[in-house]
Amino acid sequence: MNLSGAELIVRFLEYAGVEIIAGIPGGASLPIYDALHGSKIRHVLARHEQGAGFIAGGMARASGKTSVCIASSGPGVTNLITAIADAKMDSIPLLAITGQIPTSLIGTDAFQEIDTFGLSIPVTKRSYLVKRTEDLVKILPQAWNTTSEGRPGPVWIDVPKDVAAGRIDWDESKESEYWNIRKSEFSDSVPKDWISRFETLISESNRPVFYIGGGLNRPRAAEAFRVLQKRTGFPTVSTLMGLGILSDENPSFLGMLGMHGSRATNLVLEEADLLIALGVRFDDRATGKLSEFCPNAKVIHVDVDDTEIGKLKTPDLSIRHDVCNLIKQLLDGPFREPIPILQREEWSDRVRILKDSYGLPIPGEKEDLHPFSILKRISEIAGDRTVLTTDVGQHQMWVAQYYPFRKQGSFLTSGGLGTMGFGLPAAIGAALALPEKRIVCVSGDGSIMMNIQELDTLRELDLNVTILLMNNGHLGLVRQQQELFFGSRFSASRFTLSADFAKIASSFGIPSFTLDDKTTVTETLSEVLSVKGPSFAVLNVPPELNVLPMVPAGKANREMIH
Repeated sequence: MNLSGAELIVRFLEYAGVEIIAGIPGGASLPIYDALHGSKIRHVLARHEQGAGFIAGGMARASGKTSVCIASSGPGVTNLITAIADAKMDSIPLLAITGQIPTSLIGTDAFQEIDTFGLSIPVTKRSYLVKRTEDLVKILPQAWNTTSEGRPGPVWIDVPKDVAAGRIDWDESKESEYWNIRKSEFSDSVPKDWISRFETLISESNRPVFYIGGGLNRPRAAEAFRVLQKRTGFPTVSTLMGLGILSDENPSFLGMLGMHGSRATNLVLEEADLLIALGVRFDDRATGKLSEFCPNAKVIHVDVDDTEIGKLKTPDLSIRHDVCNLIKQLLDGPFREPIPILQREEWSDRVRILKDSYGLPIPGEKEDLHPFSILKRISEIAGDRTVLTTDVGQHQMWVAQYYPFRKQGSFLTSGGLGTMGFGLPAAIGAALALPEKRIVCVSGDGSIMMNIQELDTLRELDLNVTILLMNNGHLGLVRQQQELFFGSRFSASRFTLSADFAKIASSFGIPSFTLDDKTTVTETLSEVLSVKGPSFAVLNVPPELNVLPMVPAGKANREMIH
């Protein structure tokens, strides 16, 4: 069998089980698109390369599997970089494949030439510039495995046009030998002395707290942690990326910590004497002033990435290990049986008092059009069949604070990079991966404009995606910080002329609604969420409504504005 490099790429993706890829073709990538013609792989034509990257990212976040995006050289590459950087920050398995000018022209400033390899290195786990067609045989499975091994993340393969067009002889019978893409399992045993030290720290602790994050936000890991938390009864706090791991209904769950966490959550951490950090990286938005984070606590840190251990917070006990595997060993060992709750009854009572006294404020019955109330009603109407995506801003924090997540994987957001424009294309990707779910994208008027062109992609695909736009005529978090920290000197944070977003969505053929009547808001939301295919709803929010509590930058979490 004689194949071109492009045909080999497509054949590999089929072998790997890829069913959908997102992208936009261009001159340098046309050999790959020609090979896709007639393939069983479905191609989703995005309207912007960044949108394609976030669609693939949404698929990967929703499915937990490596997803693929394609772009062409030059501006196609530079447009894609933000989405790949977003995947790197949030540990999302992604494979980016781009076309490149022919190898003979590299370095000549040819039309649409860009140093893809150099630009992609800082935002990927690994990057390749393929120089020979035959090199694809090893690079493809190696790149695929790298996306999911250890700490997941994106990998980039840049394929010059002549490499994609070049041909090689291919022995189909040896395909499985060449393309060993079986997922490696982390099966190492945790050393017995480490488990013994872990038990000792637990037994010496009177006020332990679990601190969980994105490293646990996968189905098996989340389920294992739920069992561990139930057997210990320890109070639990979560990063933004860890929401959904533990149900909001769990009485021991305190919600998100840090800059926009509740006062109760941050006060509990002030009093803790042991912090068990699982799959977290001590990000500044979670810890506040690092030197004053959990000032009375010893720290146990478990993470699959050893570069994160000790990078910011020096632990008293740590291990580089797959968190899911470690928890399962704990459940088979010292936590085979529940810990008697009586030995920490005083701590449980104290946590309960803090939670009741300093929890997040709840709007009154008359505030039916308050963002909190709308989010609560969406949860009541849609239930567990819903997955939420968000953009980045005040609306994102309101969702994190108030939406009652009950299941792992029900919340997809841009955490580390904080990317406006993420929500809509990520929702499209989530809907492609989870066609049985209703995807709700909560966005803001600043964020939606970043990738609003993907409404056309959504309309074309006719997916069950609802966009809830919280419109306050401002870049809300920017305005809020200018009010609180810059003497209300508002600079470039207000949109002078407000767009009619309902009309914009309608112009794309998407049914649009405005939530402006508190007497019919439940009926309207029910209709919005039951529309077959896409729907769009606008909620006008007063610009002076701030996200509180808030920890000022550089301050300790106890110094919250509320």
